Amino acid sequence: MTHGPSDSDLMVVLDSSPNDCEIVREKSGEMLIRLDPPINGETHLTLKEPTVYQVKQAADVIGQRASSESVYDSQISLVSLVAGCSSELVNQMPTRKLDEAVAYVCSFEDNARRDMMDPDALDKIDLSLEKIIVFPKQIEGGGRSFSEMKLREPEVKERRRFKAAESGGSMSSIMRGEIQLVQDVSGWHPAAIMRMPISKFAEASDYLTGFFLGGQKTGKASPSI
Repeated sequence: MTHGPSDSDLMVVLDSSPNDCEIVREKSGEMLIRLDPPINGETHLTLKEPTVYQVKQAADVIGQRASSESVYDSQISLVSLVAGCSSELVNQMPTRKLDEAVAYVCSFEDNARRDMMDPDALDKIDLSLEKIIVFPKQIEGGGRSFSEMKLREPEVKERRRFKAAESGGSMSSIMRGEIQLVQDVSGWHPAAIMRMPISKFAEASDYLTGFFLGGQKTGKASPSI
């Protein structure tokens, strides 16, 4: 049995035929992909919710400028990371089954994120003074255990650090900025943040960045900053 990445590993990131592959939804919330015939000796893949670490690694694959090829490579990377298999194996899967696998692993973040296409999105922003996110299973990092994350409106200095981190403009840079913001406001060790389920991270990030959008609801139009 393989072990999850160590604190140091996590911190490095911050610096065919329909019968070929059967997908079964498990009650545990995992997705089981049966490979028939086996691929490279593997008879199945098991998918579950990605961590921040895995999504960040996949975002790194896209590079500075996204293209259809780099985004697809990123999706292949994410599936292989979550399944704990090689990209070579994923490349041999029937393409439609990979599409279903990608939709599954991406759904956790997609469903947790703010829908900016919603015309009422700005009216739904949570500007409460405090938000507490509870983790049924403790998150480890930096020699500590975390069971809840307390958040509040970011301070100016924290927003400046967020902007500095995301200034590269790539998907990886934007995510790095969100990680920095969540770390600064929550006080969590960055390795623990990297181990968070991506849906919980998206919830935390959207709450914090919502304060940056709230000011656009009223007053004269001005450049977004």
